[in-house]
Amino acid sequence: MKKIVYILTCVLLFSACENFYLENQLGYEPTIEDVRNFAYTLTEADYASIASNPTNVATALSMGSFENDSSVYVRLQNLKTDKYFADTLIAPELFIPAFMTARYPNLSEGTICEVTYRITADMPIYFSEFQTIRSVKDPKVPYTSVDEIIPALDTLVDNRMKKEGYKYVVNFSDEVTYVYQYVDSTFALFQSEMINVIALSNNDYKAIGTTKIVDPQTILNTYLLNRFPYASVDAKYGVIYKNDKGSNAFGEFNYDGSKWIMLSTITDETMSFEVKNTWKANTSTYLSEPFLGHGQGKFVIQNVTLQDPLTYVWYYSSSYGMCASAYKDNASWDSEAWLVSPVIKLKKARNPQLIFDQAFNKAPNFTEEATVLVSTDYKGDVTTCTWEALEWNKYEDGTLNVPPGTSWVFQTTGNLDLSKYKGKSIYIGFRYTTSGGISGTWEIKNVLVYEPETEE
Repeated sequence: MKKIVYILTCVLLFSACENFYLENQLGYEPTIEDVRNFAYTLTEADYASIASNPTNVATALSMGSFENDSSVYVRLQNLKTDKYFADTLIAPELFIPAFMTARYPNLSEGTICEVTYRITADMPIYFSEFQTIRSVKDPKVPYTSVDEIIPALDTLVDNRMKKEGYKYVVNFSDEVTYVYQYVDSTFALFQSEMINVIALSNNDYKAIGTTKIVDPQTILNTYLLNRFPYASVDAKYGVIYKNDKGSNAFGEFNYDGSKWIMLSTITDETMSFEVKNTWKANTSTYLSEPFLGHGQGKFVIQNVTLQDPLTYVWYYSSSYGMCASAYKDNASWDSEAWLVSPVIKLKKARNPQLIFDQAFNKAPNFTEEATVLVSTDYKGDVTTCTWEALEWNKYEDGTLNVPPGTSWVFQTTGNLDLSKYKGKSIYIGFRYTTSGGISGTWEIKNVLVYEPETEE
């Protein structure tokens, strides 16, 4: 019996020694799972890192039209100074994965990161008409009549510079500057039904005290306030000016009642990246916000009606996600409060769908209090834009797939169809309304806008 025990002891010791040898002498490392769901915003320094990443450099060089064509590589290097994605060839989904691999090399399969980066904004269609603006210098300035300008332009502008659609800025006098366009083989005053366009004159630059506008938002806001002191709210002007490089630039300015706001040509965009063997862009996901562990994310809360003593309706719960309730001091109060998503860009979408988990309790009238809506023209105020309600899914018996109002159990909405909005930028609003002394509690989590996988 002792021999058997002795033999078993030796076997166990040998096994333990073997495991120790494998783990410590042969470089053996136990598998450690590190799966995360987090968000990251690119810093200014990150754009230089993306441009310098060896994998990205090789990718850019391989994308040339010819063997020695480095134009894509040059555009990639522009990221270092631009600090935003300005070229369709330098797509975030193509060049961010290598950066993520270098930054987070040890995260495990299934990790998801919502990366926010700067990119050229989707601008009104007429912006493309102002990509090239040329100044025409004429020793005969000032002109005595507008009729003199077109013959002068025909003479002064080299035939190689007469390009269809190009804009030409002409000083009629020190006080007045005209904008001409070359269309149908001739020059004509620029006119647009979409926007009024003005160009700074010589005297405008003298009044400003510079010939280069380094900070157009600040300087041109003051200029427009002085030029249009009685402008109506939502008035809009396009302004041609000399930028910090001395080149002609174009900006759209909108009046909000107190100041002129320049439409930004750069915007923030968010894309989901996932570890699948290596980092890859999840281009089928347009919005992913679990709320749990994230707070309210980039969603914003707007209160339209809060009956006293309410001070808020929507709030974040680390256990349940985003919650809405108009119940306070043992009573229900009238309210209207919104939870609005960040912009969701569906310009490349084919069949976008919205799905999320929700619970509703303490009231039987879910559809009267809870609504999910979509807007394509939201600009920060839920009361001044157009909203369209989404229809809830139905079960086979025709009843709505919505919470009964008697349970805290979460249930999925199923896919809510957003395909009518493909090609557009949208906002999703979760509207909570109560009246008549009845209010339930609405809880939301795991909001996802995505493309369902299609069967081959």
